[in-house]
Amino acid sequence: MKHELPIVHALQRHLDRTPISWHVPGHKNGTLTHLPDFFKWDVTELPGLDDFHHPEEAIADAIALLQKVYGAKASHFLVNGSTVGNWAMLAATATRGERVYVQRNSHKSVFNALEWLRIEPIFLEPDIHEETGISGHVSRETLKEAFTKYPGGVGVFITSPTYYGEAADITSLVQLTASHGLPLLVDEAHGAHFGEAFGVRSAFELGATAVVQSAHKTLPALTMGAWMHERFSEKMRRKLQRALQAFQTSSPSYLLLASLDYARSYREQWTVRGMSEVQASHNAFIEALQRFDHMTVLRFDDWSRMTLTYEGYSGDSLLHALRAVQLDAEFALGDHVVCILPLRPLAKSEQNDWVHRVERAIQMMKSEGIPLKRYIEQPIMGKIQVSALACSYEQLEQATGMFRQLDECIGHVSLETIIPYPPGIPLIVRGERITAEQVLRLRHYQTVAVHLQGGEQLQRGALRVIEEGFEG
Repeated sequence: MKHELPIVHALQRHLDRTPISWHVPGHKNGTLTHLPDFFKWDVTELPGLDDFHHPEEAIADAIALLQKVYGAKASHFLVNGSTVGNWAMLAATATRGERVYVQRNSHKSVFNALEWLRIEPIFLEPDIHEETGISGHVSRETLKEAFTKYPGGVGVFITSPTYYGEAADITSLVQLTASHGLPLLVDEAHGAHFGEAFGVRSAFELGATAVVQSAHKTLPALTMGAWMHERFSEKMRRKLQRALQAFQTSSPSYLLLASLDYARSYREQWTVRGMSEVQASHNAFIEALQRFDHMTVLRFDDWSRMTLTYEGYSGDSLLHALRAVQLDAEFALGDHVVCILPLRPLAKSEQNDWVHRVERAIQMMKSEGIPLKRYIEQPIMGKIQVSALACSYEQLEQATGMFRQLDECIGHVSLETIIPYPPGIPLIVRGERITAEQVLRLRHYQTVAVHLQGGEQLQRGALRVIEEGFEG
């Protein structure tokens, strides 16, 4: 199959001119640096290289090829990551003060967008897997409950797949949202590789209104490289276009664009047979890992992603032990470590090397003797499946705050957002009434040294909450 790379080829033609830079950026085709030659590819929107915000040439051709690969009515390159895609999807769907149903364990970018766009969120608590304690997806029943308790929403926003590789029942959710005349927006950041060849269908293929995919997470694209596919109405697409032009940089990175062009081409070459061979090599590696006593390897729908646990030890201990043998995993939380394997065949020699490294990591971890403080993830909002903010964003701006010790915060409205990172899912959201379950989990995260973003005085054991008398 011919490899069509419109952006890459346009850049190469530009470089073949051996041009002298009298334009931005300031590194002047890399001549002011001693870094690798990739700086030469970092150019601006010159003649022949198209206009990112009004594409008619190479970028337009690349987008057309992207639409073909994913069967999309409309696709868009994103140079500010899936974050900007989430913002734009919400801006296209809702206006200030309108209500959107949002999966509670969404990425922090979603919560930032909700607040700054002044969209009222109705939170949907995902189910928890009883055996593993890992968060799953929002059930059809929970979404129905939200429609009943909080009617009048204009859209539904979910995340699929999860960080652990589990895909939601998109078909069922599409049927439900369509019956209420609502668009289904999906943060599919970790599913750019989904499709027929991989064996797991993308949410867009299954009927979602719009999906955002981080090509850089699983395909060979540079960090921040992402794209969106959508079937919005013409009215909503115009709003989306305005949002993308407003939220994205006016100086797009051609390195990012070239990598997106290549990632699409890489994805386009896949066949069912070829990816079956890749999967077989992954399975062989997983089987070898499972031979270790006390090692558990968990996989959901995404067979390129594995969650490792080692009995008696924390995920953080295992993460650091793997790092010591040059195996850098994605993140650790609780008793497990999430790992993302490359989407290519794993040679037998490579598998053997990785298995030996894991064996060394286990030996090192055992020699340190760090015990696991057992912790099972609990629903963030306790037994509440559907919830709303305790007060509006406008009330939050006017509220007077005070710091309270964690145990004293239960029942009070938080003025801070606390985010374990990675993976970047807020534990406490600004405007929520703090629950005992949230404080319990926060104390656990502090005990096992999970990196937490937010919390001005969190290291002193205090959170900023609305002062009594000012609460809604």
